[in-house]
Amino acid sequence: MKTDPRVDAYIAQAPPFAQPILQEARSRVGKAYPSAEETIKWNVPFFLLGDKILASMAAFKKHVKVGVWTGMMPKFVDVSELSELPPSKDFAQQLQTAAKAIDGAMTSKPAKEASAEPANKAAASNAPAKKAPAKKAPAKKAPAKKAPANKGVAKKAPASKPAAKKAPASKAPAKKAPAKASAPKTARR
Repeated sequence: MKTDPRVDAYIAQAPPFAQPILQEARSRVGKAYPSAEETIKWNVPFFLLGDKILASMAAFKKHVKVGVWTGMMPKFVDVSELSELPPSKDFAQQLQTAAKAIDGAMTSKPAKEASAEPANKAAASNAPAKKAPAKKAPAKKAPAKKAPANKGVAKKAPASKPAAKKAPASKAPAKKAPAKASAPKTARR
């Protein structure tokens, strides 16, 4: 099995109770699948076949989680002592099942792509034609709801045009507009 020095470092930094469990799980994966490759993903050791996850292990404060991955559905076992690991034969069987699923997924993928076109045509000829969903017109905006009026206060009639915003009042006196230029005034006598 191709080992990764980061996995060695992970095991060395694990709590003392977890180190023999991690080493045993690593050894079992290596014996069952020498072609597996170690790596670190999400800060924990993983074992890969090709680019697919076969198994993983992670040490926590009080237990170790050992998982065998069958597709996206891992089967985990929480272990606090080495004796709690599944028997070697059972673990190897779980790894073998996961490897078959990985191998099946890797070899059948191109075949699915090649046979997808004829299968789609056959399915299309047997299935009733589906209608495209109708496009919905954009929803009209509902008129804004008014706050409930207090009793005794008359309701205002809705304005046809929105009221112009008033400029904030300033404390400085308003400047007078310059007077219009007019014909020069003549002095009266």
